[in-house]
Amino acid sequence: MLPGLAGPVLAVRVQGIVRDAITRLPVQGTVVRLERKDARTASYVTRVDGHYRFEVRAGERAVIRFEHPDRLMRHVVFDATDVPREWNDALEANMDMRLFPEMAGGDSLMLHAPAGICSWDPTEENMAWDMERSAPLTERWNALLEEYLVEHPEKRPTALQRWGLTLFDLCVEWALYLSFALIWIIYLVTQQVLRRSGRTVRIVLLVAQLSLAVWLMLELGSDAGPLRFMAFLGLMIGLMALGLLISEVLLGGGLSQEWDGAYKDQVDTQEYADADEGISMDEPVDARRNRRGGWTPMALFFLALLLFVFEGRNGLENTLEVWGLVAEGAVLGLVSALVVAWLRTPEVARKYPRLMLWSGGVWWFVLPLLCVAGASFLNRSFLHGAESCTTWPVEEVTHSRGSMSIRVAWDGERERLEMPRAIKEQLTTMDSLRCCTRTGLLGRDFVFHIEAVLDTADRR
Repeated sequence: MLPGLAGPVLAVRVQGIVRDAITRLPVQGTVVRLERKDARTASYVTRVDGHYRFEVRAGERAVIRFEHPDRLMRHVVFDATDVPREWNDALEANMDMRLFPEMAGGDSLMLHAPAGICSWDPTEENMAWDMERSAPLTERWNALLEEYLVEHPEKRPTALQRWGLTLFDLCVEWALYLSFALIWIIYLVTQQVLRRSGRTVRIVLLVAQLSLAVWLMLELGSDAGPLRFMAFLGLMIGLMALGLLISEVLLGGGLSQEWDGAYKDQVDTQEYADADEGISMDEPVDARRNRRGGWTPMALFFLALLLFVFEGRNGLENTLEVWGLVAEGAVLGLVSALVVAWLRTPEVARKYPRLMLWSGGVWWFVLPLLCVAGASFLNRSFLHGAESCTTWPVEEVTHSRGSMSIRVAWDGERERLEMPRAIKEQLTTMDSLRCCTRTGLLGRDFVFHIEAVLDTADRR
């Protein structure tokens, strides 16, 4: 009966990157196993970023093994038997593991002894490594590796690998910002290549970009590793490539002739001689496309995307029935983009749907993002009606590099809530949140006030 009466199972998150001992680059395809005393195991196969992640339950002692076909197996002991309950949701053990190649001279102690033992340190109030035991063993591994590299100098890191390591570490530290920068660079390079290439080359390039985007999203989108923001890069590249590919299939090869044909239908009457776009037979559509191209469309897209991300964090996450609000904003944005496309299309060309689609350009993406962000801002800025407060249990507290995420059990569903960091740092899964809502201007309830309800019964 005792297991049935036990409280919630709490855990300490253990995560890190599996690296090559020589190059320090991440190792893909490493099998990482978490072995518990009850013979139950959990396994994780590292992806392109070498990241792994487990949760070790409070009160247990586990062994984490790292296995790769081309490298020596290593393991560590992670002892969470003495972790106080109130610390479980605030603890993360970041542990990078180096894997060594087959080397002559290693003894059985080096191969079978744990690379380290991590346990609770009450003086530091954190998980700590037994350095007195593991430091001498680490020195022996490093000395043996240096002897191996002296005998095999061709195994030393190349200049390309050193640059790759620098880029990887930058991506780990500044993944989101580098994603934006890379999207911009890829966009500008793509535009220049497309303008100087034939239609077949353009289609092949866009299909290759779309394939890269799909690979990034599949490889990193479901992972919680340090390069998870690169899945966002893949999403943006995919949207750009898909939009350009659709434009190429629908408009490429026939746009200039169709545009000029629309002009010729009316050129004799001169009825539209002073059209806003100044269509001229001396200025083909490709030249006009080049004149309009450049950094301006991407700048507008990035501005809209930044506003959407900012409002998503400050408004959408705490809006109930948020998908209805998003759908309404997106529809309004698409209708607005249709109006812009109509106004930007010369009257002589409005009867051609393909030209209307082309005239909308980046506004098909910008206006839906702006409308969703604007709808969220208006809804949360003008609250009315009676205040309604409910207390919900905290289901998950996630700590990552520089950020924290809180999810509660809201009406049987896991909902993420945004709140001041001072509140986040108090919470564990033993606690609850008192959430007060009011109705926004657009009829969606918004969580405008949050208080931590701390359970101190089992605290030491």
